[in-house]
Amino acid sequence: MPFTLDDSLWPLLIIRLSGTLSDLEYEKFLERLSGFLHRREPYFSIVDTSQSGLPNSAQRQRQVEFGRTHDELERTWGRATAFIVTSPFVRVAMSLYFHVRPLQVPHVIVDDMGTALAWIASRMESTGYKAEAERVREHLRSRAQRTA
Repeated sequence: MPFTLDDSLWPLLIIRLSGTLSDLEYEKFLERLSGFLHRREPYFSIVDTSQSGLPNSAQRQRQVEFGRTHDELERTWGRATAFIVTSPFVRVAMSLYFHVRPLQVPHVIVDDMGTALAWIASRMESTGYKAEAERVREHLRSRAQRTA
């Protein structure tokens, strides 16, 4: 599957994109993402693009439309987003995109999952989600032990 949406650490949603999605796969991705946004519950997210290709022009346009349609849900329920971006080109493109269309929640662009998890845990804790932050930190420690 070229994308996964992992809510096992909810209210953290981890979105992983891999490879280049077809237009149909991209629509399925947006449909699944919409389902999470329509939960109408506070959430934090990590978007991992480190293994993904660039969306084509139709997908970029669809992303803009999706953003407009879901702006209020994101503003109301989104708490923070960490983007994992390893491509300098994608990093510049995202910065330009966010300059034109600012993200509705605090966000950061980082190089790896460990940094993203640590930043999200900090945001969780600072916004009153202490138990959830500890679960994310425990997950981070467990990941570190598996890779050591």
